[in-house]
Amino acid sequence: MEGKILDETGSTKLSFIPRDVSMWKAAFGIDVREISALGCLHCGHLHLNVNFSDEDRHRFLEFDGQQLDLLNRIDSD
Repeated sequence: MEGKILDETGSTKLSFIPRDVSMWKAAFGIDVREISALGCLHCGHLHLNVNFSDEDRHRFLEFDGQQLDLLNRIDSD
């Protein structure tokens, strides 16, 4: 899902806004997803995770159909 990261100025909170959500909705927090981050002590890499709801996943499956698991997608390329 394509979107943008929103930095709420003056806050330590980052949010993900899907591309089809207007900035007006985003300003009021409508359809904005929370982001969590994980950092590796060994290599220093940072991993960002968008916290999608079960409803988001269900809508995605209805729109795009059943998706292949990650290993099958890699093998198909």
